[in-house]
Amino acid sequence: MQDSTLTQTSILATALAVALVMSPAFAQRTEPPTPTTPPTGSTTDTTPRTLSFADLDVNADGKVSKDEAAADARLTSHFAQVDRDGDGQVSETEFAAGHQRTDTSTPQ
Repeated sequence: MQDSTLTQTSILATALAVALVMSPAFAQRTEPPTPTTPPTGSTTDTTPRTLSFADLDVNADGKVSKDEAAADARLTSHFAQVDRDGDGQVSETEFAAGHQRTDTSTPQ
């Protein structure tokens, strides 16, 4: 009977030791850690990007409306100056002329 009790005690002690050793493994996070630096090509880049005429001409009608120009803060703020013919839309020619100006009050 003493051997049986000793075997049971050994098994219990081993099980307890394994449980104590394994408990930190169960306590670890299962989700991946949050990266500290954004990956290359991240969408968190806040550097203003120059949009092309094609980028702005969403409906591909050959003109940039005031609504389409809203994607470019500089064009929006100078829309009336760039819209040389005053038709409320910027043609590709007007857009290119606005970008060629060296005057800092117009989009570049």
